[in-house]
Amino acid sequence: MDREVIKRLNRQTLILVPVLSLASYLVWENEIVALNVILGGFISWLSLRELAWAVKKFFGKPMFQLTVIGLSYLKLGAIFLFLWFIAIKGWFNIKGLLIGFIAILIISTKEAYIYIKNQKTEAVSTENQNEEK
Repeated sequence: MDREVIKRLNRQTLILVPVLSLASYLVWENEIVALNVILGGFISWLSLRELAWAVKKFFGKPMFQLTVIGLSYLKLGAIFLFLWFIAIKGWFNIKGLLIGFIAILIISTKEAYIYIKNQKTEAVSTENQNEEK
């Protein structure tokens, strides 16, 4: 993906996750929910960043799919251990985690859609310029 897409995704994440955390604290008056919104959002964001890094780093190399899948399993294991740790400490709230996860999912889906739409527009305009010549 384009670096501009990644910058927009980072900026929107850094703005939206704290705002959602504050809103969830105001709605449920529970700091555990607010903490979990932040945790869910940033876990999802870091997971997306790791996937982008792995694809950039290993694309076109032997065993590409196996490497990316292996890293994904390691990442899921680390996320599981982290969530297990916060559950043991009593800081786990599924509502907050899902709000954070879904917020990043929506942002990344929207940015991917905009990127693809712009790519199609550029391809059509390039094709039209070639036909004119």
